[in-house]
Amino acid sequence: MDNTRPFTLSELPAVAGDVAARLIDAGFTEAPHLRQALALAEEAGEFVGAVRRHYGMARRTGSREDVEAELADVVITAFVTAHTMGIDLERAVGEKLGVVYTRGWREER
Repeated sequence: MDNTRPFTLSELPAVAGDVAARLIDAGFTEAPHLRQALALAEEAGEFVGAVRRHYGMARRTGSREDVEAELADVVITAFVTAHTMGIDLERAVGEKLGVVYTRGWREER
């Protein structure tokens, strides 16, 4: 990846392939599907912890920058997981948005 220019989210599928290849090159070859699923769960948990700290719901405080960094980890890990599992994330997200926008938002009382 070229760090001399701004990054765009449209690059994430290619970046995911690069990260997945680097993980393999580093020796992380066993159960890649499971490894990535667990990594995604771990990153999501770290994001939740950062949010709790930032909003004063934990024993220690945290910054907005911590929240942003952890959310970025979740997104990157989601793309690497999709790549590793052979999931077309763009298609899957598009299909899911079709469901999200057709369901009810809140029941009337």
